[in-house]
Amino acid sequence: LMRPYSLKVPVLLRLFFPHRTAGRLSEFPVGCCFPAYRLPYRAGLPLWYTEGFNPHPYLNFLQPLPLGVEGMNEPLDIRIEGDISNKEIMDNLNNVLPVGITVTRVTQPFMKQTDIAFAEYEIYFEKEDNILDNLSKAMESGVLVCEKMGKVNGRKKIKQVNVSENVKKYSLEEREDSVVMNVVFPCGNTKNVNPMNLMAAVNAYLGTEIVPLNTIRLTLKDVNLMNFE
Repeated sequence: LMRPYSLKVPVLLRLFFPHRTAGRLSEFPVGCCFPAYRLPYRAGLPLWYTEGFNPHPYLNFLQPLPLGVEGMNEPLDIRIEGDISNKEIMDNLNNVLPVGITVTRVTQPFMKQTDIAFAEYEIYFEKEDNILDNLSKAMESGVLVCEKMGKVNGRKKIKQVNVSENVKKYSLEEREDSVVMNVVFPCGNTKNVNPMNLMAAVNAYLGTEIVPLNTIRLTLKDVNLMNFE
């Protein structure tokens, strides 16, 4: 059905939510949980619709998660053209979203999508003999190389990439039941580094098969490593 043209000025809002594993939820695009043709009706949100022959609600997932990675503070931009409070938006959405996804904040955007430059991750490992020393040795080597698909002269080709050059900073911590690596990678419109590529490079360097227990993206950051808001 065609929607009548609206003279209301839409308001841009930013939602933040954790995308945690519920069964195998983290292996599916989070956009599947916010289907554009259901969300306005189920949550009762007065969303702004695009104009033209195929109007649809404005939903912008600013930086999709890598496959199999959980998120603690994922941003989603929406446009609203009706009278509704931020708390009502959060409550209405949380009443219809699946287990594992809960809107934690609704606010006006402080930064632009183009300000996203880095992402901070935590990678969890099972506590085993020498794993802390092995991970430290690999990260300090500066030559963590993995293979990834790229383009050379317009053609797809497997090329080698030194992941170490893309590590902005990292730390290793031994906890009671696990070893945790905190690492910051480039992330945004110009460059993205998948933490899975880091693990492939670490295993290639060590000649091992270390499998992380879990990988979580804590937050997105700008070029000055300030949390994205």
